[in-house]
Amino acid sequence: MRYNIVAIEREYASGGREIGDKLAEKVEIPCYGEEILEMAAKKLNMPHNQLREAEESITGNVLFGLAAYANLTSGQDLDLLKLEQKLAITETEIIRGLSVNPCVLIGRAASALLNNKNVLRVFIHADHRTRIDRAISTYGIDPKQAESVLQRYDKRRANYFKATTEKGWKYPDIYHMSLNSGLLGIGQVVDILYTTIEG
Repeated sequence: MRYNIVAIEREYASGGREIGDKLAEKVEIPCYGEEILEMAAKKLNMPHNQLREAEESITGNVLFGLAAYANLTSGQDLDLLKLEQKLAITETEIIRGLSVNPCVLIGRAASALLNNKNVLRVFIHADHRTRIDRAISTYGIDPKQAESVLQRYDKRRANYFKATTEKGWKYPDIYHMSLNSGLLGIGQVVDILYTTIEG
């Protein structure tokens, strides 16, 4: 494979997780998204729901940056930090550990945190109408709440990305490619990524 790791960032309800799952199945490698938070919960010995709340509260006011990660180690240093900081550092350690082997990584700023040359960095987006429809039909979001849910999740993802990498979530120079799943369709996006990593 030309790329052993595929790191996918995605707008909410653009189908990024489904794309990651289908690609991983096609290439026969694991896909990690929500599983990263579950691993962090076990590592920090804390309830999954509590860490989800901490993850959602991370903002650009809590800048870590790659230099900060390099200077921090687990153990005593982590004890001095806020829960949001512990979580971000733990998730980064998990992502780096997972990237030792071929896999697909969904979200959590993996595309910017990994410096490996064998990482394909992808941003998945879609037009607004497609995302609204998907949020309602696939995720069961109340149509009256769909707009606010899209905004809230996109903001949370952008904040997490900025807080952990000091970079903009949609900054084009981070990614090898940005694909519109609304125009292309989930299947074609998977095919494009498969061709790219196998090339």
